[in-house]
Amino acid sequence: MAISRNEIDNILNQVNIVDIIGKYIDIQKKGRNYIAVCPFHDDSDPSLSISQDKKIFKCFVCGVGGNVITFVEEFNNVTFLKAISLIAKDANISIAGLKLVDDKPKYSSAAQKIFDINNDAAKFFNGLLITKTAKLAKQYLEKRNIKPNEINKFLIGFVPKNIELYNILLKKGHQENDIIASGLFYTKGVNNRCVFENRIVFPITDDEQNIIGFSGRAFIDGEEPKYKNSSENLVFKKSHLAYNFANARKDIRINDEVIILEGFMDVISLERIDIHNSVAIMGTSFTDYHVKLFSKFTKNFKLFLDGDDPGIKAALKAAKFLMDKRINVQIIYNNTYKDPDELVVEGNANLIKEMIKKALSPIDFVINYYQKKYDLQNSWEIKEFIDIVTDVISHESSEILRESSIERLSKLTNIDKEVIKKQVKEPLKVNDNVNEAVEYVQNYEPIDFENAIPDFNKFIPRDKDFYIDDYYEEKIPSDVKLEESYIKRTLKLAKRTKNLAEASIVLSLIKSDIHLNIIEKNINKFDSASCKIIVKRIIEEYRSNNYIGNDYEAIENIFEKTNQHYYNVLKKMKKVLFLEHSKVVSQKAIEDMFYQIELYKQLDELSKKAEELKKATDQFIKKELAENFELLSKNYIKFRNKGGTYYDNES
Repeated sequence: MAISRNEIDNILNQVNIVDIIGKYIDIQKKGRNYIAVCPFHDDSDPSLSISQDKKIFKCFVCGVGGNVITFVEEFNNVTFLKAISLIAKDANISIAGLKLVDDKPKYSSAAQKIFDINNDAAKFFNGLLITKTAKLAKQYLEKRNIKPNEINKFLIGFVPKNIELYNILLKKGHQENDIIASGLFYTKGVNNRCVFENRIVFPITDDEQNIIGFSGRAFIDGEEPKYKNSSENLVFKKSHLAYNFANARKDIRINDEVIILEGFMDVISLERIDIHNSVAIMGTSFTDYHVKLFSKFTKNFKLFLDGDDPGIKAALKAAKFLMDKRINVQIIYNNTYKDPDELVVEGNANLIKEMIKKALSPIDFVINYYQKKYDLQNSWEIKEFIDIVTDVISHESSEILRESSIERLSKLTNIDKEVIKKQVKEPLKVNDNVNEAVEYVQNYEPIDFENAIPDFNKFIPRDKDFYIDDYYEEKIPSDVKLEESYIKRTLKLAKRTKNLAEASIVLSLIKSDIHLNIIEKNINKFDSASCKIIVKRIIEEYRSNNYIGNDYEAIENIFEKTNQHYYNVLKKMKKVLFLEHSKVVSQKAIEDMFYQIELYKQLDELSKKAEELKKATDQFIKKELAENFELLSKNYIKFRNKGGTYYDNES
């Protein structure tokens, strides 16, 4: 079934976003916009803002936002097409291509029957844990510190030997063919035996909480294999495993990062220490399915696999795959040689949280890890070390990170960086939209309903060092309390926008001296010392009549001769902002750029103050810091709500 872009646009133009959202939650009018308690996180004060004019909504705490289709899709946990169908029905809009959506289920009849069988089996297995036959299984779970509430949340169960599950499922009304298709049984003589006998079982769900299969854990010493998973069938696909995703999706969005683990025990243990944004891929390789699924909620992935050599190799393999997909990936440096579950059981919760906080880029990780493994005084080991590191660098798309890493590698090994460069391959070219959380319809272009990025940004390549986002477009209600998660997430976006603003000012000055005075007047507002020094030097060249403008090469040559670092910074700016396509911007645009820089600095100060408050133990100091934080918050909201378009509307 195909639905055209025009039909989708017609729905968005015809429906009133306030009316549709108002059918699901209570909303209040506030000024030109509407506000509501956000249904996508544990909210008490209204933090969801709805713009009737722009036809978008945004939560300033958990970050969820989009148009009316996004809201209905997220609120009802339905597919894109089903969301359109619900909206069309509410608004009494007829779309021929949607006639069958309500009648046609998302899953086939055969798949739904397997879900039902797995669900009945899981409940039965869970109930068996309270029987006498489960005594050793319960002792094992207690030894692993798995609590009753965790058993209930994750529906952990037990399968004793010679269980009559087959007959029980028949009595529940399931058909013989469907029971066999579930993959729960194997034939022994004339009997159908459960494949998970004498194991503790963990149900595995998809992103909609349907039980697609099981993983059985041996709990008696010497019993092999340690883990046994469901075999592939209609609903259980090894390339699609993402244990705990349905539970974690909300926290992934709020924290703006997903922690990737190896197994379900790691997930359960991290939940115990209040880390709720983790998912386990169950020992399988990363696939496009995982990237697209997780990217709907965050572009920041942290790999936390086992600390042994196989775990390190698996982490690097996954990291390179994600780097090729332009995902912001980091590796958690687990040098304990223990898996996360073991660390939690041993009481190392603080160590785990510190490791997660200090996660490294794949390049930094591979250098730090392998330089301890190799003797860098040995020529042959130097070669092997360089081979491993350059392989990872080859997957990095950022020129700055590639250059700085090659420089660091050169200093570590005393090998000329030009020699090392020859070993570094060009990164794979990917479609800019490859990981966008957008829907595709047959024979049509991808539909992106997110709020538009400022005009000139469409000429800028996706790059993790220079990026602009429209997170500041909607005003924050003055009485909203800024949560730590909002500050953390917004700070990342603000830093990227600040970087882009500073680069734009520098290149605008290279283009012309028309705004020289205003830039010079605000020069101390720069956050980057490099940008400030580059700007000072360009102004000196203008003042001494050595430079008349619009000659990038002339400025580049000055820094190439005097300072290689600033020369490299300039080259990066030119590449990212495409100087030859840029025009002389207005004074308003320059002022908006300085506004973005100041916005970042205020948010950065807020973040540091929040960290001080978090660590404070003395009650008097804590009270003083809290008052200071509240004042800074109010000033930040007031300043942010002043606005700043950050792009030139004047031609």
